[in-house]
Amino acid sequence: MEKSEERKSDSTHVANKKTALRTVGDFLREARQGRNLSIEDLSSSLRIGKEQLIALEKGDESALPEKVFIRAMVRRIAEKLNLDTSFILEELNEKKNNENKPSPMIKKKNTRKKRNFNPFSMVILSGALGLFTSIILLKYIQKVQNESINLQRSNIFLLDNNISS
Repeated sequence: MEKSEERKSDSTHVANKKTALRTVGDFLREARQGRNLSIEDLSSSLRIGKEQLIALEKGDESALPEKVFIRAMVRRIAEKLNLDTSFILEELNEKKNNENKPSPMIKKKNTRKKRNFNPFSMVILSGALGLFTSIILLKYIQKVQNESINLQRSNIFLLDNNISS
């Protein structure tokens, strides 16, 4: 009895473990069915083979072409069904499926906060940067001038020594 329970828990674990392609295939199938489109209708309107659509909806990667072509097919189908293509393609790229993913039917709003810079602080910052640069430049010019004056004085001193000897 314990062994049968173990097998059941193993099979439910395997059933819960979907590939990204299978998840996307489920999304596409549900969207197609929600729009009352048959596989034949979608296949003929997109000029994609019926067998490939079936394999895509089942998540059967062995019956599909290379991944690049799968992505192109998924994009075309999602656009035809008016789905959020960026979400679907992100989902296709996912290695692990997270439980709290929103439905691809609803487009995600950008919840990232935009930083608003106060124009006054930008003026202060650029002024301080300009002042700092000016001070560094003036120090450099002073150093160069001092070195050239010292060089001229040493040359004059050498000339004086040559004349007196």
